[in-house]
Amino acid sequence: MAQVEEIVLAAIVDRRGRVLVQPRTGDPALAGTWELPGGKVRPGEDHAAALAREVEEETGVAVRVGELAVALCHAYPDRRVALHAYLCEPVGGVRPVRWARWALPEEYRAMSMPAANAAIVDALERALATGRQPIRDTAVDSNSSTSYN
Repeated sequence: MAQVEEIVLAAIVDRRGRVLVQPRTGDPALAGTWELPGGKVRPGEDHAAALAREVEEETGVAVRVGELAVALCHAYPDRRVALHAYLCEPVGGVRPVRWARWALPEEYRAMSMPAANAAIVDALERALATGRQPIRDTAVDSNSSTSYN
């Protein structure tokens, strides 16, 4: 079995409780779907650093990485992924790229999304409903060396 790709995702929450979503590019199987910004964790890179780097590259938005909202594994027909979605807060001037958009979790749920994202939206709605904030007082668990094989 192929190695599991470790992916970090940012649930960037604005003051209105909306999250930043963007259209999926680069993967023909998922083209036309909407996703949370994020990407692959490089070898030796911690989750917070990977997430800040990927979000800045993809959206132009700087983020402060908060607590883990959900972690799950998902098998697509061609690969397996370990997804780690973190609550994040935008910092500085927030002007995302023109193709990204802000959506309430229930709006995002109605959009076309990768199969694994439904469980992420469930967890995000639970986290926000219980008053969890994007930023916490303790350091992010940045262990990216966990094996999922």
